[in-house]
Amino acid sequence: MDRIAVFGIGSTNFRSVLGSPSEGFLEEVTTEPTRPYELETQTLEALERLAAKVDGDLDGVGIATAGLVDDAGTVFSFDTPGGETVPQVRLGERIEASFGLPTAVANDCTASALGEYAFGAGADGDYRTVAHVTFGTGIGGGVVEDGHLLRGEHGHAGEVGLLPIVADGDLESCGVRGAWEAYCSGRGIGQYVRSLLAEESRETTLDYETVTAEAVFEAVDAGDQVAEDYLDRIGRLNAAGLGGVCNAHDPGLVTVGGGVALNNAEVLLEAIEAHLDDYLFVDRPALEVTPLGDFIGLYGALALADRNGRE
Repeated sequence: MDRIAVFGIGSTNFRSVLGSPSEGFLEEVTTEPTRPYELETQTLEALERLAAKVDGDLDGVGIATAGLVDDAGTVFSFDTPGGETVPQVRLGERIEASFGLPTAVANDCTASALGEYAFGAGADGDYRTVAHVTFGTGIGGGVVEDGHLLRGEHGHAGEVGLLPIVADGDLESCGVRGAWEAYCSGRGIGQYVRSLLAEESRETTLDYETVTAEAVFEAVDAGDQVAEDYLDRIGRLNAAGLGGVCNAHDPGLVTVGGGVALNNAEVLLEAIEAHLDDYLFVDRPALEVTPLGDFIGLYGALALADRNGRE
């Protein structure tokens, strides 16, 4: 497949670009605000613009998107910036009906693992099994073995952020008590630290009313010892979550991405590395930040479409 329309769709940003499996991106990535309630229309409009740039026909479409995705390319529970959800978006069906193009759609965090395997740290072929974990507003991930993306019975594999890591924890996400992302995601770090501040009386620059993940990392940079202790606790929880992923899938390589990881790579990885061995049964994998940055989901969409065209 030579010319693929590639989309990376998040709750806030809608990215699109022409891509080629052999050449990567063929132009600069276009970024615009996501229109969650008009997502089918927005995608068709962007696809029309991309198709107009090609001399001939497009060969396929690859989409990495927030939300749950089934095998027909329908997106469920797409989050909006305002905290609401769009219950159903039929991206695959609408594109194939309007353009007649083979279309591959997957959750963005899950697709990112395939992007890493094909174009990122796993592209040199040193690893049969590659796992990727995204630390963003939530936590998600994916696993690739011998080029095959683990999708699960209903296409929902990779929801690693819902692994329960605190059995008696009071925090929850999506109804899962003690879920990893309830404590360690961009949204979860703030609520976890707030729960600690409510229980403990300690001298710290962190403010109970306004504490966020960003505030915790800033306090660590400023030398706040309480924030450093809290980050170490978060690191232990992250190590438990990653240990669970590793023990289940035995990857040779684990990469991390997402805003929380990319903006705080050194301190985040140091905190995880300090505790990871406590939670591993399998051999310790290589662990690094993705070299694909914010575009890892787009690379995943490109790899999805390429494999879809060859199967």
